[in-house]
Amino acid sequence: MTEKIIGHNQIVNFFTKVIDNVSLSHAYCFVGPEHVGKRKVAEYLASKILEVKIEKLYYNFDFVFVDQELDEKTEKTKKDITVKQIRLLRDQLSKRSYAGGYKVAIINNAEKMNSEAANALLKTLEEPAEKTIILLLTKDEKQLPETIISRSQIINFFPVKNEDIKFELAKKYEKEKVAEVVELCNGLPGLAIKWLEDKEIFSEYKKEINRFKSLFGEPFYKKLSIVEDLFGDKTDHIATRQYLLKVLDIWQLELINNYPKNKNVNHVFLQDQIFSTKNLLLKNVHPRLLVENILLNIP
Repeated sequence: MTEKIIGHNQIVNFFTKVIDNVSLSHAYCFVGPEHVGKRKVAEYLASKILEVKIEKLYYNFDFVFVDQELDEKTEKTKKDITVKQIRLLRDQLSKRSYAGGYKVAIINNAEKMNSEAANALLKTLEEPAEKTIILLLTKDEKQLPETIISRSQIINFFPVKNEDIKFELAKKYEKEKVAEVVELCNGLPGLAIKWLEDKEIFSEYKKEINRFKSLFGEPFYKKLSIVEDLFGDKTDHIATRQYLLKVLDIWQLELINNYPKNKNVNHVFLQDQIFSTKNLLLKNVHPRLLVENILLNIP
């Protein structure tokens, strides 16, 4: 959490001015792809508002962090952020600040709130307690109720320039390794750092790129065998869907980066197919049927 924010200078400068002018809004919605830096900026902002060192943020009584929890029995990620979590958040925000200033909450993966949780949060946004700031982090604001979006100020996060990522990461990691991961990270500094810290995760990413490439030109039965292990875990359906979403993200990025000039591939149509598949996965449509539909459309 002590690593420097990479990119997003305009956003950081905006909030610096807002804090200096004491003109903070009650709620902000940070929108952007996973690993782009939304949480890093949110933590930085929370530390500035609460006037604490960022290393001590999660120990501060005026700070609340909400995300999907682990199921104690199965030790697997729960599908939703629950109404119980949001009610606890509301209770914490309704109390007086320990330091006499602001209270700040970050809701990570805010799109994972179920309808009851979203309705509970809406009550807080409609009648905000004094000196409370809520930071919603999401990959897609369209997955949040319009009533919540309309009561939040949208802050869009865009991929960071490769040069900026290389410059910062080369201060800590080997330049050759930095160059390799940055070329594949699509402007997502958090992903580059994750790969540099864990070689196995990076190898897994490259494996999925190779899997995607190997699908082209093969008969349907061969394509099925290539993707079969994506459906290996029959016990944790949530984890399977989440893994499939990550795989489809990789496929989509590979299409964007390397297939536009390939006349044999209708990359725009395939991108739309993958995008639709990801949305349907979130709606609990059967994963295998969805992936098979993509395979049918890969030439």
